[in-house]
Amino acid sequence: MLNILVVDDHPLFRDGFAHMVRMLRPEWALHFADNAIQALASLTKVALDVAIVDVSLPGEDGFALSKAIEKLSPALPQIIISGRDDMAVRIRARSCGARSFIAKTSAPDLIVGTIDAVLRGETVFDGSKGGDLPVLTSRQTEVLMLLAAGHGNKEIRHRLNIAERTVRAHLTDLFQLLGAHSRMQAIVRARELGLIG
Repeated sequence: MLNILVVDDHPLFRDGFAHMVRMLRPEWALHFADNAIQALASLTKVALDVAIVDVSLPGEDGFALSKAIEKLSPALPQIIISGRDDMAVRIRARSCGARSFIAKTSAPDLIVGTIDAVLRGETVFDGSKGGDLPVLTSRQTEVLMLLAAGHGNKEIRHRLNIAERTVRAHLTDLFQLLGAHSRMQAIVRARELGLIG
């Protein structure tokens, strides 16, 4: 029996998820939490095999909760879920250390298959193993998005309220991670990898 924590406050999604699991993976034991407090309490009540965390939660967003879970249970793999299926959410999920992102609109087979892969220790994004996809920090992601929007170093510095030398350091790291030698090449490479739209 595998223990799956699902952190989501929408009853319709929870009911649908439970029905899907009963049909496709009856060997999974589901544990539900409505919010961050219940989720963190669950960590001490049962030996969990994976945590599935919704981005939109009352009082605290799922990314903040994901980081809190990682501090308390660093070995527990996490999956971020959301009703929004856009690249910014996927990038942020990846930067949080999540093993995967699942859109709530995904087909049941894809949802279950992704969870199976994460339970096997794989990192999966967009239905494929993501071991070769660069893992960006949240700050690197912000710099990359601003870079792709056409902003120069000074504007990035102002928007993020950081020193210009810090912007340059982030760009150097991004170039290395993306195997790029220029700003344009970094943007093109990031788009090829699906890191930005």
